[in-house]
Amino acid sequence: MMVCVLRLIEGAIIGGSYLGKMGLSKQAFGLAREPTLADASWEKGFSVLPGAVRRLYPANTTIVREHQASSLILVVTAGWVAFFKTLPNGSRHIIDFALPREIASIEFSGEGGETVTALSDVTAIGLIGPVRTCLSRYPQSICETILLAEARRYSRVTEHLAGVSRRGPVQRTAHFLLELACRAHRSATTYPDRFECPLTQAELADALGLSAVHVSRVLKDLRESGLASFRNGVVELHDHAGLIKAAGFDRSYIST
Repeated sequence: MMVCVLRLIEGAIIGGSYLGKMGLSKQAFGLAREPTLADASWEKGFSVLPGAVRRLYPANTTIVREHQASSLILVVTAGWVAFFKTLPNGSRHIIDFALPREIASIEFSGEGGETVTALSDVTAIGLIGPVRTCLSRYPQSICETILLAEARRYSRVTEHLAGVSRRGPVQRTAHFLLELACRAHRSATTYPDRFECPLTQAELADALGLSAVHVSRVLKDLRESGLASFRNGVVELHDHAGLIKAAGFDRSYIST
């Protein structure tokens, strides 16, 4: 998260390449535009980098475990990835997800970290770390994209923390579904009417800090209110304006 961003900047300074010399702009931190990750040229740009390896992770495969030292930049080209913490009582909390055409930096020292798991069949390009040295190893455009991904993940995790600690169950769930819609749709201005979502109710509960039974009740409330529904791996947004109002949703942390 933000620690990784600071390490990336530190790596540039250590390598003698200051941010000013590299011309990193406000765009690198997501302050000016939405990145375009949908075309084949973007994917190819990562696949030809030194040390890049394309891998397939079948659904439910553990990519990295907690307390396992690892340094990897994961460029997801297909499928959904979950990042979660396991608690002493065996329960878990899903911290964040990586969706298709998103980047996740994994920098674990072995003294904590998160478990990273493929929720569905995942295809990804892996760049071996250490992440903090990427600015001295990769082209500027690649570095900007990685920095932007890290800054946005920090913003998402901040919103998730606010959600589980201060938002009510309905507002929390509506907010989360809108975030996933924005990320799956990859538009800075519009919302989809529907999108595929491979999460089970148990996984949704782990992300929202609710029980599976409570999530089922909230989804029923949203459906009966005509706001949204979630069935058979598909989320439908029936009333964009109503859902946004119910969630108090401000998409700037994703779209700016």
